[in-house]
Amino acid sequence: MEKTILDYLVLIKKRLWLIAIFVILSCVTTYIVSNIVVKPVYSASSQLLVNHISGKQGSNNLNDVNTSLNLVESYKQILTSPKIMEAVVTTHPEFGLTQEKLAEKLQIKSSDKSQVIGLTFEAGSYPQAAAVVNAVAQKFVQTVPGLMELNNVKILNEADPQANPDPINGNPLMNIAISLLVSLMIALGTIVFLESINGTLRSEKEADADIGLPVIASIPVIRKKDTDGATGNSKERVGERKYAAIE
Repeated sequence: MEKTILDYLVLIKKRLWLIAIFVILSCVTTYIVSNIVVKPVYSASSQLLVNHISGKQGSNNLNDVNTSLNLVESYKQILTSPKIMEAVVTTHPEFGLTQEKLAEKLQIKSSDKSQVIGLTFEAGSYPQAAAVVNAVAQKFVQTVPGLMELNNVKILNEADPQANPDPINGNPLMNIAISLLVSLMIALGTIVFLESINGTLRSEKEADADIGLPVIASIPVIRKKDTDGATGNSKERVGERKYAAIE
C-alpha cells in the first residue's frame, strides 16, 4: 500500500520526540566540538607593491614595470629568508615565534603580471595574526633598500588590528545551524526508511489493501487505564449482595 503525504505527517507527529532528541544531541555535540575541541584559527593579510624603480617623478615607464615584475619572484624569496625572519623575531619577542615557525606559517602569494605581493599569516587570535603580518611587511620594506640598492617597495595595504573577523576554520553558530539542518534530514530519512521496510499491518485500511479481503472484526488496543477503570467498577463490597425482583 502506497502511503500518502498525510500518512507520513502522522508518522512524523508520532515520532516527533525521537526527532527532537536526535537534533538536540547533534547540536549540543557540534557546539562542544566547535567551542572546546576545535581551536579557532584567524587569518590576517597585508599587501606589498613593487614599483617606482628609479624613484624619479615621471620615470615610471614600461621598462620600470617590467623590471618590477621580474623582481617580484626575487622578493618572494627574500621575504622568507633568514635575514628577514630573524629581524622580525628579534624585534618582536612578544610574538613567541622562532624563525622556522614564522617562515612556515607565513604565506606569500602573487599573480602573474602583477606587481602586488600578498602576505597572509594565521594565528590563534586575529590581533596577533595582524601584528605579525604587518611586522613582516614593515621589516621587509625597511630592509630591501640595503639589500637590493633599490627603494621600489611600499606597503599597499596593512591588516587592521581592530577588525573582528570570523575564524577561518568555521563559525560556531554556522556549524550549529548546519548541524541542525543535517540532523533533521537524517532523522526524517531514517524514520521514513524504517517505516517503509516495516510490514506490520496497523489498520483495517492497510489489511484490506495488502490482503485484498474485507476485515470482519478487529481487536482495539486495550490500555492499562481502561482495564483499571473496568476493574474498579466491577469490585463489590464485602457482604453486599445483588437481588433481582420478580413480579
